[in-house]
Amino acid sequence: MLLKLRVRDFADAALKVDPAATAAFQARCSLAAQDVAACLLNSNNLLDTASAQRTALPALQADVFLSHGAVDRQQVLQLAVMLERLGVSVFVDSCLWRTVDALQREMDQVLCERRRLAGVHVLHPGKAAPASANVCMALNAMLQRLIDGCELFLHLEGEPTHGQTWVDDGRHAGAPWVFSELTFARHLPRRGRPRLTLDALKAVAGGQRALFGAPEAPHILAWEVLERAIADTTGFPAASYRHDHPVFLDHLYGKLPLSQQEKQLLGWT
Repeated sequence: MLLKLRVRDFADAALKVDPAATAAFQARCSLAAQDVAACLLNSNNLLDTASAQRTALPALQADVFLSHGAVDRQQVLQLAVMLERLGVSVFVDSCLWRTVDALQREMDQVLCERRRLAGVHVLHPGKAAPASANVCMALNAMLQRLIDGCELFLHLEGEPTHGQTWVDDGRHAGAPWVFSELTFARHLPRRGRPRLTLDALKAVAGGQRALFGAPEAPHILAWEVLERAIADTTGFPAASYRHDHPVFLDHLYGKLPLSQQEKQLLGWT
């Protein structure tokens, strides 16, 4: 991850995206979730996290990781479509979190003990509860890998709709998975864009050292500013003539008060 950004007032956004495009993005999300579920629950009914990380994860990696809680999911999917049209690959966290209940039900079914009476199952809470927790931890580990590999972590801020299901660390309020994502992103080492320079080529053998940013608050941007950045770059070539980085991201970063370290990570200095 290179930058993290929180967008305020996204719940008030009035997006106009072709419903067919949103439905197509949703269909891709569903297929990706099915691939993850198939890897996690193998033929032996074991939670195979290694296979999921190795097989399903690479296809989900994206430039932008969209994190959201109470914000209307259709709005989030519409924003993802808008960003993809600008040449930016996008992953939406709820694409995986929405599979939790189905995976837990399947695990519970496996851990049920069949009685002699046909069709009656007894659920052992002592077995089911750890299995449910394991599913959540496995998905959380995958999401952390995706956050680590993205360039921009974009948190869409919305108003809580069910207070009893929300957690608060004093600065962030959100659904449990959002809390986990924000906490992980806050302490994640910052990584710069790859640059094909002589110095970089010399460093290939030993690996490039990561720059660690202090766990300061993320950049905060009003939705209107993000919306304007999208409008400004609509119709432009997806990538700059100088490099393969999306024009939209560079244009968006130009609206932020970047630190000198962040400019170095972007290759701007």
